Amino acid sequence: MKIFSKFKKFSRDIKAMIIGALIMSCFGVYAAGTCIISATADDVTYNGTTVQAAIDELYSMAESYCPEGYECRQLKYVTDCDNKKIYSTTPDNLTGLAKIMAESAYLDSGKSEYVSSCNGVNIGQISSDTNGKGIYEIASTKNDTYPIYYYRGTVDNNNVKFGGFCWKAIRTTDTGGVKMIYNGEPDGSGNCTNTTGESTQIGESTFSITAQIFRVGYMNGKGYSPSTRASSNLSTAYVYGNDIIYSGGTYTLTDTMTSTGDWSADYNTLSSHHYTCFSTGNTCTSVYYIYDTTSSYANFITLTNGEKIEDALDEMFSNSINSIAKTQVDNWYNSNLSSYTSYIEDTVYCNDRSISDLGEWNPDGGSTTSFLWFSPYTRTWTNYTPSLECNRAQDRLTVSSSKGNGALTYPVGLITSDEVMYAGGRGTTSNTSNTYYLYTNQNYWTMSPCGSGSIFKVSSSGCLGNVSVYTTSNVVLRPVISLSPNAVISSGDGTSTNPYVIETS
Repeated sequence: MKIFSKFKKFSRDIKAMIIGALIMSCFGVYAAGTCIISATADDVTYNGTTVQAAIDELYSMAESYCPEGYECRQLKYVTDCDNKKIYSTTPDNLTGLAKIMAESAYLDSGKSEYVSSCNGVNIGQISSDTNGKGIYEIASTKNDTYPIYYYRGTVDNNNVKFGGFCWKAIRTTDTGGVKMIYNGEPDGSGNCTNTTGESTQIGESTFSITAQIFRVGYMNGKGYSPSTRASSNLSTAYVYGNDIIYSGGTYTLTDTMTSTGDWSADYNTLSSHHYTCFSTGNTCTSVYYIYDTTSSYANFITLTNGEKIEDALDEMFSNSINSIAKTQVDNWYNSNLSSYTSYIEDTVYCNDRSISDLGEWNPDGGSTTSFLWFSPYTRTWTNYTPSLECNRAQDRLTVSSSKGNGALTYPVGLITSDEVMYAGGRGTTSNTSNTYYLYTNQNYWTMSPCGSGSIFKVSSSGCLGNVSVYTTSNVVLRPVISLSPNAVISSGDGTSTNPYVIETS
């Protein structure tokens, strides 16, 4: 065959390997059953030269060819900025909905039907007919055992009926499961036609019992009750320290400064001297850390038994206390899905309290008039670069301790701001005219902390905004679960009038 003539310059063993791999995978462009080529032409070289040109010609030929007796499907590809075709992957270990997603996915790193840029989907911008609509594979996970596939933009083929409720599939997990967000109950015909309004939620809830920093999170830790001193009680030449030493039950302030006694002039000069005994001396059995000041007052917490502010933050950002939101979601799960737990995987729900800027909680240079910001704030509102990694081990909420922290009672959580961005949302930018499937015309919680006292929500305009965890406004809950990789689809095509039905008997 003419198409194989380009292999003459290569050794017979290399030719045999390439041709054999292509034939066994329906020439790499079509997949028959679960047989799919995973290697690329750049993996094979001879005398420093790749066989990419020959492989491309084979791909072109195979686009109109399917071996007799096979049912073949054409693999999806994108075009990069060198006009090179790059194919998505469908590992043969995928099953169920994850496999269906993979078979329809484009890599998000190149140009395709609804992506106009050769650089691929711009996750930092909202979804649209030119910036993502459909199913995509995260290019950086292409060679993982379980690549991540996600729905983006205006799609109507991610509807799932499971446990008596409707769900919207969001993305796959790194074990081949599929995360889904609650979308109400089926209509009278058994279809999942909910799109906006109260039908897409389980109810309204405040997120936490206070707006203090240690209550910002789906789960949180030890509370350090804040105290306040009015300026009238601060107009003394008190000593403030940059650091502390603890010995024999006594704190000693180090690298000290003495205030002038005029609080209106002193309150904004404590950036590197947050510790004090509220006295003219430098020793005390309990020490105070000032984190917030104005010309009228100082807010502080009390540290004892040798604690420093770093120790206090570790305890505040542990995962031992449920938020009100988590309690509401857990109660709903227990009442409605506990009998379906065998079909739900114990995946990670990221309660990401990694810190991008300590602000007022930085003992060495943290202004008492600035805020602490968590990493989701930077990814959502500054860099517009979402991540599905969960860097702090203690924030990987799971039921079992084999993959996460084992702090969850049930395998259920909320969506993250990062997942919203992959789906087509963006911080500070509305997305209603080019709606994406997560838009419901409602304000609903994510589980991603933003900064001091606030957490991210999906707003009624479709953008990612932040709101106080103690807000009494109408912010609602949409639980998220993850289908087990072994969950079987008994019928449906994912549309709202014919949703995927998960077999549960």
